[in-house]
Amino acid sequence: MLLPYTTVSEFNSTVKMSTVLEIPIPSYCEVKVHRSICLELHRLMERILHVILAIESARPNYTLAMQTLCSLHSTLAKAKSVIKHCSECSKLYLAITSHKILSRCQKIRNAFELYLAQIQNAVPIPLASKISAILHDLRDIEFSLEFEEEEARKVVLSLLEKNFPDSASMEKEELEAIQDATSRLEIKSPFSFLLEKATLKRQLEQVNGTNLKEKQLLEYLLYLLIKYRKSICQIQDGSHSSKDESLNQLFEHKLVVEEAMSENQVNDSLNPKVEDL
Repeated sequence: MLLPYTTVSEFNSTVKMSTVLEIPIPSYCEVKVHRSICLELHRLMERILHVILAIESARPNYTLAMQTLCSLHSTLAKAKSVIKHCSECSKLYLAITSHKILSRCQKIRNAFELYLAQIQNAVPIPLASKISAILHDLRDIEFSLEFEEEEARKVVLSLLEKNFPDSASMEKEELEAIQDATSRLEIKSPFSFLLEKATLKRQLEQVNGTNLKEKQLLEYLLYLLIKYRKSICQIQDGSHSSKDESLNQLFEHKLVVEEAMSENQVNDSLNPKVEDL
C-alpha cells in the first residue's frame, strides 16, 4: 500500500504532527486496574517514541521506511488506547476482561518488534544499535496480571458459569463472589462504590448496541453492585484522616438517598450468563 505523501518533507511534517497528537498519554496513576501492565507499556512507548523522533530526523528516503514509521505511529496510538481504557473503565469489568487486555498488549509488542526490525537497516548505525537494544528487550517483555486482579477475575467468572438450584443458593454465591472481587479490587468505601457504579453506568451508555455480550456483562455487574451494596461498602476504621472520614460520611449519606431508587431498578430474579468473556 503506497502512502499519500509525495515528498519526504511532507511525510515528516505529517508524522511529527501525529506524534504531538498522541501525547500525553494517561498518567500511570490514573490507571484503575492492570497498573503493572500499563506501566510496562508506558515505558515501552517512551523508548520507542524517542527512537521514532530520531528516525524522523534521519529522514529515511524510501517508501518502505515511511510506511513503517506510519505503522509505528499507529501502534503507539493502540498502546495509548489500552492505557486510556484501563483508566476509564470499571474495575470489575477490567478484571473480568483482562485476557483481552493481555492479548492486545501481546499484539502491540509483536507489532513494535516487526516494524522496528523492518526499519533497522534504513537508519544510521548508531540509531540501528538503539533499535537493536529495544528489540532485545521487547523479546523479554512479559505482560501478566497482578495476583489480586487474577483472583477477582476467577471468582466472578466462576459465578457466571454456575447453574443454581434455587434463588437462595444463587444469592449466597453472588454475595460471596461480589464481596471477594470488590475487596480485592479495593472497592470498599462509599466513594469507591459510587465511582465504580457511575463508571459502569457510563460504560453502559456508551456500549455498542450490537455488542450484546458486553452489554449483558455490564448490566450484571451493575446489578450485583446495587443489590449487595450494603455488604460491599465499608468505612475503614483507624486508617483515614478526618478529611477522608468526612468524605466517606458524605458519600454514605448519598448512597442512602440513592438506595431506594437503585433497588427499584434491580430485578431480584435476574441471573444473566455471559459466555466467552
